[in-house]
Amino acid sequence: MAEDQELTQPCKTPLEPSLQQCTSNTYRSVEHSQSLLSGLVALRDSGILFDVVLVVEGKPIEAHRILLAASCDYFRGMFAGGLREMEQEEIRIHGVSYNAMCKILNFIYTSELELSLNNVQETLTAACQLQIPEVIKFCCDFLMSWVDEENILDVYKLADLFDLNQLSEQLDSYILKNFVAFSKTEIYRQLPLEKVYSLLSSNLLEVNCENEVYEGVLLYHYTLEQVETDQVSLMEPPKLLETVRFPLMELQILQRLHDKLSPCPLRETVADALMYHKNECLQPMLQTSQTQVRSEFHCVVGFGGMHSTPSTALSDQAKFLNPILGEWRHFTAALAPRMSNQGIAVFNNFVYLIGGDNNVRGFRAESRCWRYDPRHNKWFQIQSLQQEHADLCVCVVDKYIYAVAGRDYHEDLREVERYDPKTNTWEYMAPLRKEVYAHAGAALDGKMYITCGRRGDDYLKELHCYDPGADRWDSLADGPVRRAWHGMAALLGKLYVMGGSNNDSGYRRDVHQVACYSTSTDQWTNVCPLPAGHGEPGRGFCPLKGPLFNPQHGQKKHKRPSLASSFASNFQHEITSLFLCNDPVSIKSNGQEDTTKCLPVAVVSPLYRSHSESECCSSDRSKNVGSNPPPIWACSHPHKRLRNCDLTPTSELLYRRLCQQGGRLLEK
Repeated sequence: MAEDQELTQPCKTPLEPSLQQCTSNTYRSVEHSQSLLSGLVALRDSGILFDVVLVVEGKPIEAHRILLAASCDYFRGMFAGGLREMEQEEIRIHGVSYNAMCKILNFIYTSELELSLNNVQETLTAACQLQIPEVIKFCCDFLMSWVDEENILDVYKLADLFDLNQLSEQLDSYILKNFVAFSKTEIYRQLPLEKVYSLLSSNLLEVNCENEVYEGVLLYHYTLEQVETDQVSLMEPPKLLETVRFPLMELQILQRLHDKLSPCPLRETVADALMYHKNECLQPMLQTSQTQVRSEFHCVVGFGGMHSTPSTALSDQAKFLNPILGEWRHFTAALAPRMSNQGIAVFNNFVYLIGGDNNVRGFRAESRCWRYDPRHNKWFQIQSLQQEHADLCVCVVDKYIYAVAGRDYHEDLREVERYDPKTNTWEYMAPLRKEVYAHAGAALDGKMYITCGRRGDDYLKELHCYDPGADRWDSLADGPVRRAWHGMAALLGKLYVMGGSNNDSGYRRDVHQVACYSTSTDQWTNVCPLPAGHGEPGRGFCPLKGPLFNPQHGQKKHKRPSLASSFASNFQHEITSLFLCNDPVSIKSNGQEDTTKCLPVAVVSPLYRSHSESECCSSDRSKNVGSNPPPIWACSHPHKRLRNCDLTPTSELLYRRLCQQGGRLLEK
């Protein structure tokens, strides 16, 4: 028998307290519970020590009273709650079938439950009455394994009858996962209008594009043939059209729909969506619930950078991180800029690439800036900076994007520029007191903080704070160590500085020390150091129902990586974690290694994805039924040669818990 031993603290004996000590041992058997059940089964099979008879549908079933009371609240209240059944040797059970009671009693004695299509409903009925949660769960899982378009309405009725919210949510997930195919069935049109409205409003609805949601609305009111032959009337638009996010539809389709509509409320709605497309420059300021991507996940996506071989080749590729497989994959983003070493930020779920360099022929800083929209997977060039910035820091504070200092490869900079997405303009703000580049920054409580960096050949440990209301920089307490090309993040009301490098040893070395700054006390404290060097780490926050995944990238050249921050208004602190990947990271595509450096990264919501691309949520999709897979992700300049990203066991486990909601239609 396997046993665990637990040692307690030594204690003095009462007889000889000063001469003798004893050690007590506590032993716990890992097989005892199963042995106990086996013994009870043996007593049942031998007909020994029965003390109660349950009469179900006129048939007697002998049992042990103490085991029933220990197994569920129903029998505990009956036999230990002062009821008259405490003294009765024979008890009649109503509302439960004899076969179902035998199944449940067998489960109580053996912990095993055999279910089939013939007995699952009566077993579920009995389990709900007898209040046995495990049996209820087993019945729900069995029902979900057999759900299809033909029986889903019956299972919904069972869920409503017994108030099984979890089963109802699983059924919702089934439809959300298979909506496009399910919307073409007759059963779809038999669902209650309120249920369909709720499903079509969900961010977990899996569609390749918003056009499929529009078609799904029509299919609820018209047959597939009527929709395909355009035999629909939209003069009085159905209520379900309120769930369609028209700004996410393709411009050409919107225009055709607008042109064929007569004056009606729907035509005005489509006209508003067309205006959203035409005001491309102002789209970040026009965000509403109608413009949100249908996803609950945020993503890590990398753009551009410079190939390691040849070192003069700039990349215009975009890559997303598959957190389960621990590798990067390409996706298409039209007209991507060929840049490296940009500053990067996320504002209203748009990615902004600010400045950087284009060092193909000599060192040359850039003033050009771009904006990436994951809703339509397209780039838009915004107003350029007023001067070139590379190795800069970019932060979002309130409704503005700040580009702080850096260098232009002729001189170090101290200028600060602020971008207003509402007017698409940059303006100079109060400059830093001294020049700095290769620094890091983060926003916290409406202020911007930058730390460390370089000035000339000197590594710094300075901390500066910018107050947008006063347009003023203040110097705060120096950090504990000099560093540059590092990462900085705000978390739970504090600032964390990690990674980077310095030359305190006479040559450039990675800094393992992680420092935490408290804005309330203006003091630094050292926290757990990094287990490995991260000379040029990315950094970022990802407010998910799980950890923050922060891949570290970099190459020991003076090119600092940056990673944008993206916060949700309902951000839950207790579910936030911070991860650094081992550097460097590699990307393999079609069996070929593709190394890219100076790749900027951001955290954004995902693109629409085809169902065939959802393999990142599970290696065995047939075992899962549920909501959206984790869609495409975003990361920061990998400035070192990239190789396979090593997921820590903790981060991999958390990501699996987050992602294992995908699946396919279960078949009989």
